[in-house]
Amino acid sequence: MTDKQSIFQITDRKLGDEWQEWQGNLSDADKNANTGKRTFLALLYLTICVMGGLAFFIWYMISPRLAQFHPDLPLIIAIAMMIFWGGLTVWFFLIVLSIITAKDFSLHLGKMDISLTRIVPLVLKLGNELGVSMDRMANSFVKVRNALLRTNVRQVRPDQLLILLPRCLHLPLQKQLTAFAKKEGIHVATVPGGEKARQLVMDLQPLAVIGVACERDLLSGIRDVSEKLQVIGIPNIRPEGPCKNTLIDLKEFEGAVQTFLGKNMLLQPFE
Repeated sequence: MTDKQSIFQITDRKLGDEWQEWQGNLSDADKNANTGKRTFLALLYLTICVMGGLAFFIWYMISPRLAQFHPDLPLIIAIAMMIFWGGLTVWFFLIVLSIITAKDFSLHLGKMDISLTRIVPLVLKLGNELGVSMDRMANSFVKVRNALLRTNVRQVRPDQLLILLPRCLHLPLQKQLTAFAKKEGIHVATVPGGEKARQLVMDLQPLAVIGVACERDLLSGIRDVSEKLQVIGIPNIRPEGPCKNTLIDLKEFEGAVQTFLGKNMLLQPFE
């Protein structure tokens, strides 16, 4: 496998696929799923607690059988489980500490972002069982991941940055962001699908990407991309529903550009 191919977990996914089952009902959550980081962090901690509880329940049920193999085996397994669960708990609090202090504590436990991305399916499943909408969970996750990236960001030149815009972005806003990026020497593209986005990244080999999309596509895209690529996701706002004339917070976009380039980039307010 080449270095270019190793950036992605190749999947046959297109932008907007996550909305195929949408029935056209326009709720407030569909318009704007803006949610704080606490939502995902709370679900993440609850997931860790549930994992620990289930593991010890299973241990309790099978410990008599384990003791038949060796009297000390249940105790050894219990200690190993406690160490593992304790490690997950420490890892969680290091994430929280990193976000609160805006400093990187991930080196204590290796590549934090990979582990965070891998545990996301379990967090989403638990959140779904508790009645938390997918969009709000994904919005919160993107914010947590963005915050963690900013604790250890590697700044790049404008020509090493790629901005990916969705086709559903309101056309005047799309033109404004495209003109801004080209003026600053930043690569920018409006992509019709996930495959096109992956191809652009492989062709241009940027060191950083700013992706604008709905929470569902950002979540899928982030899970496609490995730790080798710095990505900031910007969830869109859907006043007319998904995949139609979407908007974004320009301040958030400016902040993402500043994060990677290290200088203020101001846009005129969109009207």
